[in-house]
Amino acid sequence: MTTILTEKSLNGSVLAFEFSDKWQACKYDEQPFYTEIKYQDFKGVDFIALSSNGLLLMEVKYITASNKKSFLRFTADADDDKVKKIKDLLTKTQLQKVIIRSKRPYLVDEISKKIRDTLLGLFASYRKEDTELFSYSQPLFTHNDKPILVLFFLERNTELNQEENFKPLASNLKLAIEQKLSFLGNIQVGVVNSLTLPAALEINILENTPYS
Repeated sequence: MTTILTEKSLNGSVLAFEFSDKWQACKYDEQPFYTEIKYQDFKGVDFIALSSNGLLLMEVKYITASNKKSFLRFTADADDDKVKKIKDLLTKTQLQKVIIRSKRPYLVDEISKKIRDTLLGLFASYRKEDTELFSYSQPLFTHNDKPILVLFFLERNTELNQEENFKPLASNLKLAIEQKLSFLGNIQVGVVNSLTLPAALEINILENTPYS
């Protein structure tokens, strides 16, 4: 039986996915165990899914704004020029007393924290024998050869979704996320959108409604 999972953002955009019957899937950030720990500064991915190929951790974001106007930075140094301008206005003494940085979070940091926290949450659920997450956590912590598959689904506007714009961004994000998560060992990262979602995953998009 297929599983349909939907992610709705606060601004009204909607993405709905159908996982084929090769996947056992659930919306992790709505699981009772996660709702108990999220107020302890834990973050979680949107979906988790299990197949014979490994455990999938899937984060979904609908960001149609340009890189300059987005609420997240797509590169670590995106706002360096703005930060420098502010620092140039301060004295050495002032610079020693304050930390100046971009107020926009770095997208890679956000995704990496969600992955780390989700894995820690699954470990905690395994230790506490949470029945609803046990089928996902048990293979992860009893089979060292089980790969962790990280899928970041980043949907943008029509122009930015096109291969010539999306592919370089996806490649850079993939590399940066891999570097952040390399300590986890056997991990595979993919950054895709509605035009590049691999058919081999057997995950289909049923609804794609941007904020308007």
